[in-house]
Amino acid sequence: MDDEIRLGLCDRLLGDPLVCKIAVAPLERVNLVSSLTVTQLLHERAPDEARGSRDQDSHRGRVYCRVCVLLAAGLVAGGCNGSHRAEPQPKPKPLPKLSFRALDAEQQRLVGHYQPVSEALTAYETAYREWRLGRIGAAALAPHAQFLEHVIVRSLARVRRDHATGADAGAKALLVAALEARRRALSLPPASAAYRREWNRSVVDARRALTLLQDLRDQARLIPLPEDAVS
Repeated sequence: MDDEIRLGLCDRLLGDPLVCKIAVAPLERVNLVSSLTVTQLLHERAPDEARGSRDQDSHRGRVYCRVCVLLAAGLVAGGCNGSHRAEPQPKPKPLPKLSFRALDAEQQRLVGHYQPVSEALTAYETAYREWRLGRIGAAALAPHAQFLEHVIVRSLARVRRDHATGADAGAKALLVAALEARRRALSLPPASAAYRREWNRSVVDARRALTLLQDLRDQARLIPLPEDAVS
């Protein structure tokens, strides 16, 4: 009996026109509002997207314009710098390369200027060794030192006047340094540290000069110089 009463009430409520309006109206309102909202958003978004695309286009245009301006300024600056740039100077002509025969003649000439010192050196070193052993006095050593100094001065003048070219010029400079150091040593007391320092320097420079000449001759396939030619 309760079920029948509830069914009767539901039928009356559904049959009531006011309830139908209240029940149906929210459904239609929801659909209508939803449709209007979506439509309105679509209409509002379209101009925004169009305006955004125009903004992007205008931004890209400004970027392209700036790049063009920078490139134009760089070209103008480069043209101005290029107009004031100094012209390249002509390079000096390299010295003519010596033939094997000319190279051999030049080196033989340099060694010939120095060789009298090497020959006189043997007698002086023998007397110096005797002096250090106490077998002879300083008076007996002095003539040997004076003779060697005379030979050095003469050879030094000849080496300086020689017109050595190319790598031979480096060997010439070493020979000059060796002769100058040896002459300074002979002007000092033979027992002093300064004498030994200058004498050792002369020996080193002389050996360096001979080594350089031998290397050049080896590259040119020339016969080596005698090892005792420069000492």
